[in-house]
Amino acid sequence: MVWLLFWVVWDRPGIINELSSVMLSYGVNVRNIIGNSRALMVDVDGDVGSLIPRLGSIGGLEFLGVINGPIVPPLTFSQRHFIAAIKNVLAQMGTQHVERVLYRLGYEYARVLASEIPLGDPLTTVRTYLSTATAYNRLTFKKLEVKGEELIVEFENPFDEELNTALTQGYIHGLTNTALAKLHTVRINKVNNAYISIARPYDQGNTIV
Repeated sequence: MVWLLFWVVWDRPGIINELSSVMLSYGVNVRNIIGNSRALMVDVDGDVGSLIPRLGSIGGLEFLGVINGPIVPPLTFSQRHFIAAIKNVLAQMGTQHVERVLYRLGYEYARVLASEIPLGDPLTTVRTYLSTATAYNRLTFKKLEVKGEELIVEFENPFDEELNTALTQGYIHGLTNTALAKLHTVRINKVNNAYISIARPYDQGNTIV
């Protein structure tokens, strides 16, 4: 199974039609498209080797790379009903306990995902999985940068914002540790409408999940 990952630099009418036409001209079949006005994942069938250089010329799209792996499209999933269900659990069991479980679920989900389908160098792996999370409407990935030993991720619109972003924070923590093959502490702060995640290598003076 081959997925092509794109960042939507600017949304415009006809962008999907042009993408499909280019793939058709190279004999590549589009089997499935997942995404939104920020990121797209396209499931294709055929030889994409000669197609890839052409993908960078489609206006409004930035080609991020190829994912070779069994990424199964999600069934219809209502975020609103999921949040409502978790709120009911919070009321019954207590906030701290449930948020801790959600954090760990996000962490382990990212760890298993990045372990089974590595995507090259560590930064590419982190960037790609944050882009796929954007395509799935779990968050809006904005920026990734390295400052010294710190890995800084900026994102917006986490789907679990009403739950203090517990699952999203765990996902970013697990993704960072797995991709970089090293334990990190992660601190996430909200600045205006954006969230800033700062990961630092773990040492004995810090705590970790």
